[in-house]
Amino acid sequence: ICLFLKRSGLSDIILGKIWDLADPEGKGYLDKQGFYVALRLVACAQNGHEVAMSSLNLTMPPPKFRDTSSPLMVTPPPPTDAHWSVRVEEKAKFDVIFESLLPVNGLLSGDKVKPVLINSKLPLDILGRVWDLSDIDKDGHLDRDEFAVAMHLVYRALDKEPVPSVLPQSLIPPAKRKKTHMFPGAVPVLPASPPPKDSLRSTPSHSSVSSLNSTGSLSPKHSVKPIQPPAANWVVPASDKQRYDEIFLKTDLDMDGFVSGHEVKDIFIQSCLPQNLLAHIWALADTRQMGKLSKDQFALAMHFIQQKVSKGVDPPQVLSPDMVPPGERITPIPDSSSSVGSGEFTGVKELDEISQEIAQLQREKYALEHDIREKEDAIRQKTNEVQELQNDLDRETNILQQLEAQKQDAQDRLEEMDQQKAKLKDMLSDVRQKCDEESQMISSLKMQIHSQESDMKAQEDELNRAKSELNRLQQEETQPEIGRA
Repeated sequence: ICLFLKRSGLSDIILGKIWDLADPEGKGYLDKQGFYVALRLVACAQNGHEVAMSSLNLTMPPPKFRDTSSPLMVTPPPPTDAHWSVRVEEKAKFDVIFESLLPVNGLLSGDKVKPVLINSKLPLDILGRVWDLSDIDKDGHLDRDEFAVAMHLVYRALDKEPVPSVLPQSLIPPAKRKKTHMFPGAVPVLPASPPPKDSLRSTPSHSSVSSLNSTGSLSPKHSVKPIQPPAANWVVPASDKQRYDEIFLKTDLDMDGFVSGHEVKDIFIQSCLPQNLLAHIWALADTRQMGKLSKDQFALAMHFIQQKVSKGVDPPQVLSPDMVPPGERITPIPDSSSSVGSGEFTGVKELDEISQEIAQLQREKYALEHDIREKEDAIRQKTNEVQELQNDLDRETNILQQLEAQKQDAQDRLEEMDQQKAKLKDMLSDVRQKCDEESQMISSLKMQIHSQESDMKAQEDELNRAKSELNRLQQEETQPEIGRA
């Protein structure tokens, strides 16, 4: 695990701190959870965050590790200018303070910065060191980025962190860093060594006829002479050329005046450009088709890469005259008797014809690669459109499924209500039947009552008649008794 963590490119001190946090019990090994903590802390360190357990919940890119299993597939350590330790939110706050101090031409003098620094209550020797570290270009003033560095150091000092004696690379503003490695990360396809001498690529091109003269292919009478035009006529600026030459000297490990693909891969690998584009740039710069680059050819390749990375300018399909390195520009010396293209020098003509065929094939190749890239871009665009349509279709499908589910729920509720309605109808029918029965019973009782009332009335009449008859009889009995008396 230690060897794996070392591939992160972090210092041993930081890795030791990460290990202590991931293995708090001092077991000497990492379990699954400890390994996860270690990876998160590596990502924190690589992205400029504090290596602490409190940083585990921050959102950040995954950690990066170098893959040393293949010499051409090397993931370089995170470049020092990949991030700035001054976070975006800090920079915004420091910019507000910077503007409030009324800078002149984008610069603050020491007199304007002094009250802000003294207000921190830090010792004067610490503040003096902060000023010295922040004044990166040593002009006695602080620009916006330098002021942000100063404030960052002050805040770190207030958090009991020591002020470094030398400004770390991660604290130097990206615009002020020396670009020894200019481009962050891709894998070029470059030849690791010169191709075989009998291969087609070793056939001299028209621009390398001067090299043939040194081997005796041409007679002195018809030699060609390199023309050294002024540097201003070359697309590579003199200032950039000087920087590229310094990189070349550091890269030319065998000091043979050339760099192979293997030697420059660590520089080219950081450009983030597609492999086929890097291969195209290499082919353009390798004007003599030697499988390695001279100092001027290397500068031309770096110029093309820099143009693409910084300005988005694509390299040309073929070199224009002002792109050819000055030392390789040739012109025939006038000769009244003959010329290089005459039938007397058939060997050179054949070389020229082969060179033209190669150039034509290369142009066709680059045109095809350009068409392929355009088609790939079109395919990617269509794929993105198809993906967007698929996403829209998925969203519509989800909405349709939701509507179907709602419809099914409504249908179930309707069926349930229909069942309840049927039950209510049955209950209503039963109630109506009972009402009819009760009504019939009531009618029957009414008839019985009416009949009984009629019977009672008849009985009452009969009783009244009986009473009348009884009274009559009683009167008749009473009268004879009165007569006898």
